[in-house]
Amino acid sequence: MQTSRPIEVHGRFLGIAVTLAGAWRFIATDPVVEDLDGNVFATPAEAQRVASLVLNRASRPAGQGGVR
Repeated sequence: MQTSRPIEVHGRFLGIAVTLAGAWRFIATDPVVEDLDGNVFATPAEAQRVASLVLNRASRPAGQGGVR
């Protein structure tokens, strides 16, 4: 039996995490995190953490971020 968990960040639904042989596959529903679609994570919390990083990166104004 598969289990799924919604992945939301700040009330924005980004996708779902679905069990896959003891791990969690992320299925993106929001284009901002489409690069994560199909990635496998150890837990839904880890998928949410990474999705949050991607969302925050996409939300930054151009020229605001990155390490020099």
